[in-house]
Amino acid sequence: MTDFDQTTTDIVNERGADYGHPLDDFRRAAALKAVLAECSDPVLRHAMEMICVKLARLIHNPTHLDSINDIGGYARTMLMVIEKRQEHD
Repeated sequence: MTDFDQTTTDIVNERGADYGHPLDDFRRAAALKAVLAECSDPVLRHAMEMICVKLARLIHNPTHLDSINDIGGYARTMLMVIEKRQEHD
């Protein structure tokens, strides 16, 4: 195994402690994101999809502060997009 392979394996294993197995984490995120397909705005939908990823992770570990802070950050970036668009209108 190369150093790169070992490093990525270590990172994935560390994340597993916070987020659970990737199969469970990805399944949850995909299920949450499926509903967002109805959103007609692809830019804001992307931010909402990222929030879904963080929510899926919180299902495994609901006190993981990094994911909670990330949700706040994605919500803030949505406001930034909306404000920037309003400037141009």
